[in-house]
Amino acid sequence: MQIPPKNNPARLIPAITEGATAATTSGSWRRSTAREVPISELQQKFGWAEGGWQADLLKAADAASPVRTRRGNGSVSAAEVERYLQNPTDSRFLTSSVLQQQRSALEQKLAGGARSVAVDAFDSDWQDAVARRADLSGDGKLSRTELNTFFTDVKDGKAQDVQWVPDQKSAMFESKVAESAGELDPLRPAGSSEGLSLLKDYMRVSLDEKTNVPTFVSHMLSAADLEERPFGVSREKSQFQEDPELGKDGVQETDYKGSGFDRGHMKPAADSPDQAAMDESHLMTNMAPQHPDLNRESWATLEDAVRDLVASSGGKAYVMTGNLFLDAKGQPLPPEALETIGTEARRVAVPTHNFKTVLLEHPNGNLSMFAYMVPNVKDAPKGADEIASFLESSRTSVDRIEELLGQDLYAQLPKSVQSKLEQDSSARLAFREASQFEAVSLLRRWESDTRE
Repeated sequence: MQIPPKNNPARLIPAITEGATAATTSGSWRRSTAREVPISELQQKFGWAEGGWQADLLKAADAASPVRTRRGNGSVSAAEVERYLQNPTDSRFLTSSVLQQQRSALEQKLAGGARSVAVDAFDSDWQDAVARRADLSGDGKLSRTELNTFFTDVKDGKAQDVQWVPDQKSAMFESKVAESAGELDPLRPAGSSEGLSLLKDYMRVSLDEKTNVPTFVSHMLSAADLEERPFGVSREKSQFQEDPELGKDGVQETDYKGSGFDRGHMKPAADSPDQAAMDESHLMTNMAPQHPDLNRESWATLEDAVRDLVASSGGKAYVMTGNLFLDAKGQPLPPEALETIGTEARRVAVPTHNFKTVLLEHPNGNLSMFAYMVPNVKDAPKGADEIASFLESSRTSVDRIEELLGQDLYAQLPKSVQSKLEQDSSARLAFREASQFEAVSLLRRWESDTRE
């Protein structure tokens, strides 16, 4: 289910043309199986209790290590976790991407009028494992009805011994393991950062404690997560809340009361693959003061565009969204020049600009990248043509965002790939009529941009 835009369901849905694309054969980076961390250390660091799904996943990945000498050694790398989740032969943990792959493969066997198929008649061990789990009647055969019921139960948390781990959640899980191993990761920039690092289940927050807004929030968004999101996921079920890691010392919803500013999501609520992610997106550490017209129109349009691009490409995007405080010449403002809201005990700074950078990985591994630096202005446009012009004038390069932040946002990429992608600041954006919020791509075909 795709969550509609924030207010007007008839709003035009934008389409971003990506610009430069780099041809790769293995995606955005290669992780090392040698960078392992003791499982007990990870459990202690993140509070992953024995018997919980996190501990079980780590042990399953360790047992399935492709390196025989490291298999079952009590330590695990992000590469081993990633590899296991991509090919879970025991079908105990299913990401959205793998769930789709498995369902497609199983449905092919059930096509052509077959009412049921023997559970051991499929094409691989993992297909047989799913078939056996989905055989709800226990008659040794799998029907289409049983298959559909099984996958619904998996996403509802009702399937015995099977855990759905949305792509967004698995990316953050791998990010925690990678950081613990000292490995670069697309959700964690390299470079100096004085912010408080908050590692959530679906996003990473770097909070500037001087301004009380996030320097950036990073998350992964996949087409599979958008397609597999359960129907009942809704922002209406979530409430703005203080971050439990900070408690009463952190930003409160009341700090925005009477300010005239919206609580602007950095990681969009509509990017949430399940209700737990939706609830997490409403933490106050994911918010920054935004002028209402900007938040509800132009900024929401940009968020829609990123989701549409991911859905249209069938790929996945690593998104970093954050805040800048700049003067008229584009230079950092001194602390005393910042506009603030809130109480004297806790002031919340108002960003002059909100930025968003996107690293898009296509299904064939090719990469594209783009960035926007949007002025947080009170009189932000509302009409489609005006919004298009406003956003196109806000297009910038990832290099420029990195320069302002003093961080290498996608440091895991080879330097040659970074050089090609991060300099691009071309602005191309088109609109199409929304039709029940279904994505129909107007993008220039990315295959034509894969030449070095």
